[in-house]
Amino acid sequence: LVDRWDRRLVMLGGNVAASLSTLVVAVLYFGGWLEIWHLYIALAANGIANAFVVPSIEASVPLLVSEENLGRAAGLTQITTSLEVIVSPALAGLLVASVGLGVIFIVDFATFGASVILLLFSLIPRPPASRLEERSGLMREFVFGLRYIRERPPFVYLMALVTITMFLMPGIGYALSTPIALTVSDERSAGLILSSFGVGAMVSGLLLTTWGGPKRRMSGILVGLALAGMASMLVGLRPNVPLMMVGVFLVGVTFMFMFGLNRVIWQVKAAPEVLGRIFSLRVALGVGAQSLGVLVAGPLAQHVFEPLMAQGGALAPSVGAIIGVGEGRGMALMYIIAGLLLLLLVTVSALARRIRLMEDSLPDQTPAAYVKDVD
Repeated sequence: LVDRWDRRLVMLGGNVAASLSTLVVAVLYFGGWLEIWHLYIALAANGIANAFVVPSIEASVPLLVSEENLGRAAGLTQITTSLEVIVSPALAGLLVASVGLGVIFIVDFATFGASVILLLFSLIPRPPASRLEERSGLMREFVFGLRYIRERPPFVYLMALVTITMFLMPGIGYALSTPIALTVSDERSAGLILSSFGVGAMVSGLLLTTWGGPKRRMSGILVGLALAGMASMLVGLRPNVPLMMVGVFLVGVTFMFMFGLNRVIWQVKAAPEVLGRIFSLRVALGVGAQSLGVLVAGPLAQHVFEPLMAQGGALAPSVGAIIGVGEGRGMALMYIIAGLLLLLLVTVSALARRIRLMEDSLPDQTPAAYVKDVD
């Protein structure tokens, strides 16, 4: 639908829908009728709205930004995302404690209103739908998006690489981050460890914004993943708060740097009129892989790795002599294994010419040549 409709109108509709859900919750709150299940419905509505808004934004960026500045645009996006992770929870807690939940609803609704006003005065070009295919039914257009990727093997390789990475790092790594941090120190130190990722992601965004990334973006992705693997191993090396903070910080920098370069490759190499479908498919695969990682991380830690690394466990005399034994050391070993698997994945990808040089086998798309003026 994002590729089928005017993307500016999709963004407007999504923001209006999300703002209305916030307005309904605010009315229920001020009327004294708000219950917890109302919030579930509102969050679901916001999620559906974002499922339209985010692909629309992603697909519109290469129509608004020149190719040499796409890396900087990706960096700006990461900065805003990092601010959400770092600033929003602290600000929300401060507002709840000082002025109450009602003010938060008002602020939230006002920000939606500001975004709608900005979109009303924005001109977003539309690529012609007829360049690759004539307008057809929704299912045919979705199948076309799948076929578009399948007929270009470098896209398949890149998507597989990132999907496996999502399983290992945001999946297993995210699921274990809070439990392993709490085994090392108290809640305050655990919070410092976890917030290090957001700080690293912001540094990555600043780096991309000022630099724009390397010209050989696939090489940058592979280097970033290799460094992320080593940083993951650093997290599990010793039960030491400063060491873990450094490791998590470096994971945030390198992983988000890779993620930004991945976004730019798709924006440069994929036709603008199919970017909405492609982005939605990428998100579905990435979220699915991440969810699978979260799902298996707990049972693996509880039933396999924690017993192996407990006092008297099978790996206590060998691996335990290096990284320690006891509570949390099984999860630490999982971080180390995830890092080693990332290094193996990078090595295989670097040795495979089709992956390493994938950018050379795909022509750049030049959105400026396809853009129609918007009245």
